[in-house]
Amino acid sequence: MEKKEKKISNGVNKNSKILIIGFGSIGQRHRKNLQRLGFRNVYVYDIDKERIKNYELRIKNIDVDNLKQFNIIFVCNPNNLHIKTALLAAKAGCHLFIEKPLSNQMKDVNILQRICQRKRLINMVACNMRFHPGPRFIKNYLDKNKLGKVYGIQLQAGYYLPYWRPEQDYRKGYAAKAKTGGGIILDGGIHNFDLLFWLNNFSSVNKAELIYDKISDLQIETEDSFIASFKFKNKVLGSVIGDYLQRSYSWTSKIVGAKGNLEWDFKENIVWLINEKGKKILKQFKNYDSNEMYLDEFRYFMKQVERKQKTFNDIARAAEILKNLR
Repeated sequence: MEKKEKKISNGVNKNSKILIIGFGSIGQRHRKNLQRLGFRNVYVYDIDKERIKNYELRIKNIDVDNLKQFNIIFVCNPNNLHIKTALLAAKAGCHLFIEKPLSNQMKDVNILQRICQRKRLINMVACNMRFHPGPRFIKNYLDKNKLGKVYGIQLQAGYYLPYWRPEQDYRKGYAAKAKTGGGIILDGGIHNFDLLFWLNNFSSVNKAELIYDKISDLQIETEDSFIASFKFKNKVLGSVIGDYLQRSYSWTSKIVGAKGNLEWDFKENIVWLINEKGKKILKQFKNYDSNEMYLDEFRYFMKQVERKQKTFNDIARAAEILKNLR
């Protein structure tokens, strides 16, 4: 009797054929994590053949006919190529996981949505920070109304661009180039834009202002700093600040509510409640491996593919954020 293929805990067959398009740092992380979850057939493609020359499971081109052999495609190439690549994958009938941001512009996003709807393709735009226990704890706290009425949500992050990927010349990376969709707004800032809208239950935006510029001597074509402000329909005021400039890594958030402030620092990984009674630790996540949020994100996505159910951050949802930044 033929032995039935075992399934891993997320319900997806270990032999599902997967392709990662774009094999930079995030593509490499995704490959390792997919293999860690038990997937055997993880192929790679990159326009730079040197990046993938040592991998047996690789393909030479990504035309529609060639993509039809795959069940799921991970789009991990530069931002400006996301929609073009995803359109090829969707036309080939593949489920889609698209790295953040969805794109550097809104062009053809609606076309991609329509193809995915017509072919019933499960799709998700990366939002790994929603799977981090810090923001997840804060979201749960707010949803239970423990902070009372929320007045403001403030998020900021910054780090010196040459320190991001020390193994490569920052001037040659996609972040430094306008044509590849680089710049701090869609590079690092997109994490906090996603968190802001998510924490505020995707209330519609009444007014948005985005100020940005290149103010340093970094040798890049893109902005290195920005300040974004939002007035939401539910009367919450939100702000996101980001830069490529801080020599010490910084990522913090503050939620101002009627019963106090919630504060979280990525490095400390502590959620604080600050009110008239003082400062209290609500939750501390000791020795947390940040790679776990990527694994949890994949478990969720694969489960949705298996169930044939839409994800909570599909193309339509991600487009709501992107349209406020373009």
